Amino acid sequence: MSKQISIDALNVHLFETIEMLKNNRDPEADPQEKIDIDTANTIASLGKVVVEGYKVKVQVLNMLSKSENPKHLKESGIQSGILKLNS
Repeated sequence: MSKQISIDALNVHLFETIEMLKNNRDPEADPQEKIDIDTANTIASLGKVVVEGYKVKVQVLNMLSKSENPKHLKESGIQSGILKLNS
């Protein structure tokens, strides 16, 4: 099974969580369509962590675009794991 890892996938998961929370008040909703508050809070907290990681990547890309030596900065970003080469 392939997992999609992107900000769009995160948005899908967060909106699914919102829908499941809304289902908590629907007496006709299947129990599998509901989520407890603690789990929803954990998902939201983890989502914040992911967004912060993307913010760091955007900052690195912004630095690359303004750098006098973008090749060196790019190599540093790759070595640190902030950037990834597509093969």
